[in-house]
Amino acid sequence: MMLKTLLRSAAVALAFAAPVAEARELRVSSFEPPQGFYSAKILQAWIDEVSPKLTGGTTLRLYPGAILGAPPAQAELVKAGVADIALVVPTYTPGLFPLSGVVEVPGLVQTSAEGTAVLNALSEGGMLDAEYAGYKVLALFTTPGYRFLMTGDGVTKPADLARLKLRTPSPFGSELLAMLGASGVAIPAPQVYENLERRVVSGAVWVMDAYKTFRLDEVAPTVTSLRFTSQPMAILMNKSTWDSLPDEDRKALEAASGRVMAEWIAGVVDATDAEIEQGFREGGSVTFIDLDEAAAAEWTTALAPATAAWIAGQPDGATAQAALDTARAALGN
Repeated sequence: MMLKTLLRSAAVALAFAAPVAEARELRVSSFEPPQGFYSAKILQAWIDEVSPKLTGGTTLRLYPGAILGAPPAQAELVKAGVADIALVVPTYTPGLFPLSGVVEVPGLVQTSAEGTAVLNALSEGGMLDAEYAGYKVLALFTTPGYRFLMTGDGVTKPADLARLKLRTPSPFGSELLAMLGASGVAIPAPQVYENLERRVVSGAVWVMDAYKTFRLDEVAPTVTSLRFTSQPMAILMNKSTWDSLPDEDRKALEAASGRVMAEWIAGVVDATDAEIEQGFREGGSVTFIDLDEAAAAEWTTALAPATAAWIAGQPDGATAQAALDTARAALGN
């Protein structure tokens, strides 16, 4: 009788000691504020879509406003496991993602859809394997073409930029500005408004969603609609986190990532870009300088050395040329 009692007690103890599915929060980092375009319309929207498909023990939570780290640190935050997933701008960390910057070549990309086609063609061809080897890539996409967001009367021709300082999107962006007679200044996104207001810079090379998010229309009311360069974007996941997830969760995330996710993002990006532009045009407080064919050709001529400069700045010129050829083929050029 005593033996049976002991066995029952042991069984109860083992039952309470048995492992249970541990609740796990996956931290999704965004350097934009909660109401920012990528925070609200991309990352949070994706979280809301994917979360119900994950097992009960796994949740996704957005950490916006650079809570986990500054914009240039996002890739390292993911690699170190401080963030499980993050929105990353590859050009913020020069040298780490060199071929992703092919979309910066002037004239190559006008829309996010075009840039997304380029990066996914490179990825599917294995050309980006080395630079993303330490990550699980959830999506590769791009911004729409960058425009000139200017104080004062704006710019219509390259000569108008002579000796001006502008917020630059990247180191190569600074090279492009130098070709146009200007100089680039690296300024974190939240500080662009202040620097424009104080006339530390005369403009910013950026996109319409940032124009709205950071209220730049108040200090830079002139937009030159020359989409001369673009920026690569990525949503990256910590590789160890990915490997440790249950099979069901990996399948759910896999189904909502890759080209499918990237093309969805590109659609939202381009639609929002057009919507914001239309709103500002109708609002009347922003002047848009739309270039005719002759004026656009003048900018094209001024930026003609850019392709060779981009290739020369890559670790391997032959590989860079192959990436450029693949990019053009993806766009049917």
